[in-house]
Amino acid sequence: MSQWMVLYRKEMLGMKRSYKWLWIPVVFILLGVINPVTTAYMPQLLEANGIAEEVAAAMPVPAAADIMLKTLSQYNTLGLLILALSFMGIVSGERQSGAAVMIHVKPVSHLSLATAKWASMASLALTAFGIGYLATWYYTDILIGSVPPHLIGQSLLLYALWLLFALSAVLMFSSAMDSQAGAAFLALLALAALSLLPSLLGRFMKWSPGRLTGEAGTLLSTGSMASGAWLPIAAALLLTAALIFCSSLFSKRKAGNTGTK
Repeated sequence: MSQWMVLYRKEMLGMKRSYKWLWIPVVFILLGVINPVTTAYMPQLLEANGIAEEVAAAMPVPAAADIMLKTLSQYNTLGLLILALSFMGIVSGERQSGAAVMIHVKPVSHLSLATAKWASMASLALTAFGIGYLATWYYTDILIGSVPPHLIGQSLLLYALWLLFALSAVLMFSSAMDSQAGAAFLALLALAALSLLPSLLGRFMKWSPGRLTGEAGTLLSTGSMASGAWLPIAAALLLTAALIFCSSLFSKRKAGNTGTK
């Protein structure tokens, strides 16, 4: 465990030195807060741009739950893109710089290294998402309307599980590929497929972790989860563990190809 903590602290220190602990949470806060703010002040913005006051006032105001759902949708596109680009070199970048060789010449377990990297990614991503989502809820409550706290907490946990799965996919592709851009592209492509296929092949893709965002939206809109929500939850947990394990295998194979043990 002491070795694992050393690896985890190393990853956290690297993120601190690259200012990821500063700018990623700020970006998530801005992505979230912009929705309730622009929605609340849209009539004034339209009037300032020459739209008739009657037309601006007649525009319907979305419900508070719809604002939270729109924020989750924004995190599912721009948020995932930011995370994938930020972490695409977490393994492949170390191989390119030669830092991986210095690590693997020591008696370090590849599984410990993979889990430490994933845990550091999760710490930053979940912190950024949590702060951004709660900031969105705060401004939505002030400007639009209230959403029950228990629905916010449950939807936060559902989307957090999807984020953890997404991070494991980024880690796996970064371990398997030498190209950082290629790792980010394939990870985003796989995540997009898992999000879109359930709407095309609903009966065959009920297990897809990509349904978790939709389940969080259903929870916010109706106040309860669908009866089959346990299936994507279980799949996300199992696939996250499997992808982390595959990351350690790819890392071990790449290390062997460079002549380290």
